[in-house]
Amino acid sequence: MNKDKSMKIRMSFGTVKTVILAVVLAGALAVVGLDIAMLASDRIYKYSSAIPAVSLVAAVVICVAAALILFNSYYKFKDSGLCVMLGFLADGVSYDSIVLLRQNIETSELFIIVDDKKSSEEQIAIRVNVATAKVDSFVKGLRKYIPNVTVELFSQNKKQNKDGQE
Repeated sequence: MNKDKSMKIRMSFGTVKTVILAVVLAGALAVVGLDIAMLASDRIYKYSSAIPAVSLVAAVVICVAAALILFNSYYKFKDSGLCVMLGFLADGVSYDSIVLLRQNIETSELFIIVDDKKSSEEQIAIRVNVATAKVDSFVKGLRKYIPNVTVELFSQNKKQNKDGQE
């Protein structure tokens, strides 16, 4: 048996987005319970079972999608490239196409700069959604496959008012 020993780092969506996903999941679970009760009892909904059945299926799909996004979103370093999994959607980034990493000094946000396959002159920035404490682990994991990748530090320009002052 050949086990893949590649490193995996969970995505972090921030507090607000995580709470929103949790509320959607809880609401969909409540709808599932209500629809099951409606289908089980003739007194609650006696006219047609099609409406609660369709509602049940839709709520189950929403539950599965929200749960997968919450619990199955990660970055995985593989020999073939960086795997980006968002719930049930997977994408990959070839290590050869990664040009450099850019990190915001104030927020520690990390961006991967990738050469665009469609155009030889353009580059794409991919924001890495990891917790601030895991940024160094992410860079270490990437350095195992791209030892000489450059990490460029930057700071955002502060917005200026109409008079040109910060």
